[in-house]
Amino acid sequence: MVMITDLPFDLEKKILTLVPKESRPQWQTTCKRWYALRQDLLAKKHLAQTGREFILLLNTNVFSTTINLQGVHNSVDPVMEFGGKLGSLQDSDDLQIHDIFYCKGLVLCTMVGKQRLLVCNPSNRETRYVKPRSNGCSEYALGYKGSKSSCVNSYKILRYCRYFDMQMRRTVSEFELYDFMSDSWRVLDVDEHDSYISACGVSVKGNTYWVAKRYGNQFILSFDFTREKFGFLPLPYESAGPGVSVDYGHKDTAVLSVVREEQLSVLHQYLHLFSFEMKIWVSNMIGTKKVSWGKFLVVDVVLLNVVSFVVDEEHKVAVCCCTDKDDGDEEGTSIFVIGENIQRHVYDEEVTIDASWPHLMNYVPSPVHVVRKSTRKSKRKRNARRHQPEEGTSARSVEETKVTPKAKPKAYRSF
Repeated sequence: MVMITDLPFDLEKKILTLVPKESRPQWQTTCKRWYALRQDLLAKKHLAQTGREFILLLNTNVFSTTINLQGVHNSVDPVMEFGGKLGSLQDSDDLQIHDIFYCKGLVLCTMVGKQRLLVCNPSNRETRYVKPRSNGCSEYALGYKGSKSSCVNSYKILRYCRYFDMQMRRTVSEFELYDFMSDSWRVLDVDEHDSYISACGVSVKGNTYWVAKRYGNQFILSFDFTREKFGFLPLPYESAGPGVSVDYGHKDTAVLSVVREEQLSVLHQYLHLFSFEMKIWVSNMIGTKKVSWGKFLVVDVVLLNVVSFVVDEEHKVAVCCCTDKDDGDEEGTSIFVIGENIQRHVYDEEVTIDASWPHLMNYVPSPVHVVRKSTRKSKRKRNARRHQPEEGTSARSVEETKVTPKAKPKAYRSF
């Protein structure tokens, strides 16, 4: 005889989506887990109807956000809403997150102090802690080997550290790889590496890409997690000469983003040449050895420090996350929607914590499982939980645990 608790989780979700809204009060007290799951499914359905879902790192916290872009070309102001902390992190108020990295359903969180890492899947709330072998000036990226990514065991973490060695009197680059299967780090044997990574990395088809510099020239540095090799790709623009710096010391903007988890996008401005023309390209094809580009958007805007962005192909706009200092030299965060003849200000955070740089990225839910260390004890726990998933299945938090940042909202402005 099949018990209700023996039903597969996917079948449970299908049944709950068919329950009429009017009947919810009757079964709210019958099964709290089903009620919470049903609420989260309704939130996810509402999310799909009202706007795109993003992940935003802001002041050491990671939030699920949506931006409704309907009517943006008809003078309708876009609306940005916070859904709360990521489901995996709702009960972890003590976590202070320095940086995040997204790769096909999984989010890699680097803690402030960089003494531990957290890998989580916001859609099923599974998490796994990873202890770095080294701390300090390290940056991390998440990728996977081959074409399979249904289990975390196909994923790897790359650690990159570049520093000046006083004894050797030269700059040294270190690389390490963490393997989820063996739960261990190993040093990656790389030839002398003299590239300087100048912007956050992104993941496309399991590989990682950064904007990098070498001898004053910009290019894209790639890392193939299957072959464990670095590669070099051209940017869709030419690196400008030293030129003349603007009065406020802003340097050229060059930031990468991902489109539909399959294409690379780059945003660029020649700020040191007093040009406010912003150009965005999207790759037609992308690998670790070849890339071709198509122009997506060209606009004149005054955004001096874009640290991350995402593009919306349907509405042909970009959502840009920027930082800048006010008159009191306080660093703040602003989010804009830009497009042809469009520049809308949708969010302001007056103070940005130095230990956590703001980061906006796309999010696509995935069923990939975050498998913990393979011990007998953990296996028994997984078997006991197999038919009792935690409440909620999407990145958006249920209403009872909704958390939003404390910011002073400002009226939307048109430029």
